[in-house]
Amino acid sequence: MKYFPRTNLKRAKALSRKRTKRYVLGGGILLILFAAGFLLARGVELLPEQPKQPVGQHRPATVQPKEFSIVASGDVMLGRRVADAMRKQGVHYPFAQVALYLRDADLAFGNLESPLSLQGTPLPGKGIWFRGDPKGAEALREAGYSVMSVANNHTLDYDTPAFLDTLAVLREQGIAPVGGGKDPAEATRPAVKEVHGRKVAFLAATEMADIFWSWKYRRTLEVKADQPGVVKLDELQLVDAVKALKGKADIIIVSLHWGTEFSDYPTEEQRRIAHSLVDAGANLIVGHHPHCLQGVEVYRGSLIAYSLGNFVYDKQTRPKSQEGLLLKVFFNERSISRATLYPVLIKDEQPWIVQGNDASRILQRTAALSKELDTPLVVRDGVGVLNISEARQGV
Repeated sequence: MKYFPRTNLKRAKALSRKRTKRYVLGGGILLILFAAGFLLARGVELLPEQPKQPVGQHRPATVQPKEFSIVASGDVMLGRRVADAMRKQGVHYPFAQVALYLRDADLAFGNLESPLSLQGTPLPGKGIWFRGDPKGAEALREAGYSVMSVANNHTLDYDTPAFLDTLAVLREQGIAPVGGGKDPAEATRPAVKEVHGRKVAFLAATEMADIFWSWKYRRTLEVKADQPGVVKLDELQLVDAVKALKGKADIIIVSLHWGTEFSDYPTEEQRRIAHSLVDAGANLIVGHHPHCLQGVEVYRGSLIAYSLGNFVYDKQTRPKSQEGLLLKVFFNERSISRATLYPVLIKDEQPWIVQGNDASRILQRTAALSKELDTPLVVRDGVGVLNISEARQGV
């Protein structure tokens, strides 16, 4: 056995440890290189996936569906003294003060309370007949309307020829008539418009479809297999029509010509029917016929405007028949997010969006009537505001 001085022993052990580390390190490197070669041969990527955008930038958030709006007006009557004003002032005169509000929405809807034709004879015994010039359809288009209900008690004032003319001139201007037609299939067909990728379907019906005014000429307004006309408000059939649209349309709007003339309140039967339609899937119900405004109601996230009053009309004996509402509803996804009510005052056969005392009077009355329907309407900056999530009832 050899003898090594203590200092030489320490140096030998240190040298041995260094050699061991080199062997281990070298072996590890060889092992890594072997593994890398094997993985590359198998087509495996060694580096992690690189970010699609520069480091430090966030990925873009999911794009939300664009909010869109629909504006609905009250009764539009282009006959009688309104027709006289159009002949004197020009065909666009009735909408001169409100067209910007109608065009500002993605869709504009109204109730056409008069035929547009140079043909036809007055229905015997009716007593009040409206008829406008066919050029009125151009005025409606230029004002911004894209859908018009014809389901009311005046659209057949000049019988079948004028009614069919009205449907034709509306379509020529790109306006979809709804709630009436040459036969039941056409009359009950929903008007469907697409907005930002969303399908919006309109239905319309009237309580007055089965009325006639002369025993000598018992021609009702209701569409039949052998008679052009309008859709009768039959609750069960309308509920079925709404249900049939679920899955085919994103938004369902129902226009109803109903109620008691000059009454400030919907009947309990109207409320029951409206709730039934909402339960079936309707998002918005727009009412006409009373010739004065009524309250609005939020029910299960849907909005019911029982009567928007008159919009384009001539001078009426009752001051409240010169007042109305222009309703603008905002939709997000497949539901209503909010709504705005503009106060309307008719002056010289023209609707105006008013401010000041006139606006306050109209909106405060609307708020009071809506409160009786358990719906809070906030009056702010000359308009009525509904936050549907806050006003949601019955959920």
